[in-house]
Amino acid sequence: MKKLPIALQLYSLREAAAQNFVGVLETTAELGYDGVEFAGYGGLSSSELRDTLQQLRLVPVSSHVGFEQLKTSLAELATYNLAIGNNTVVCPGAPKEYTDSREGWRRFAQEMTELGKQLADKGLRLGYHNHSFEFVKFDGKYALDIFFEESDPAYVFAQIDLGWVLHAGVDPGAYLRSFKGRCPLVHVKDFDGANRQVDVGCGALNLEDVLRASEEVGVEWLIVETEEYAESPVASVRQGLANLKAVRDKA
Repeated sequence: MKKLPIALQLYSLREAAAQNFVGVLETTAELGYDGVEFAGYGGLSSSELRDTLQQLRLVPVSSHVGFEQLKTSLAELATYNLAIGNNTVVCPGAPKEYTDSREGWRRFAQEMTELGKQLADKGLRLGYHNHSFEFVKFDGKYALDIFFEESDPAYVFAQIDLGWVLHAGVDPGAYLRSFKGRCPLVHVKDFDGANRQVDVGCGALNLEDVLRASEEVGVEWLIVETEEYAESPVASVRQGLANLKAVRDKA
């Protein structure tokens, strides 16, 4: 099995990042992560961030950018991300005004496709990251499936958050396999049997199966994200990386 590289979604260390963003990047590198996914840039200029990433040998894998910011600041975002060496942007969730009907999801898919076209013209690709609320059904079909069916796969890829799929009561490996060729990035998050978030590898997520599925689907990066912590944020992302690496390297 291919040993996929592992990145950290920096939202996992958001409180520390708000105090010392460069320090969090240093910690991420020291822990042994290969790359980072951004949820903000710590106020750094693009050249400062690019140079810091190069010094730490961290790959800029992706940036999470809210839908409104995508609509209002797309050119600026594209310029900044290309300058730091990143060509991938992900919308982290759908605004509430789109989520209460099938038609709303169709409209959101159309708008995301248009944004994806604009980013593609600038040399970037656009993805959508799910939570568990997208697994509500309209006419017997998951909202998330409606969204991906109605958006153009040439311009909107799937960033499947395996933990939130699990949280929704859906089999993460099986669901991921339905996105062959369309899911370059996955979020690895874990929940226990009571749907409480736990450190990656300490819950019900079948890491062996999702790693197999990731290879089958064509995933490029595994991205650890933890928002609730057994001990501390750093301890959580350290443990999650160790657990994920152990399964990946054994396979």
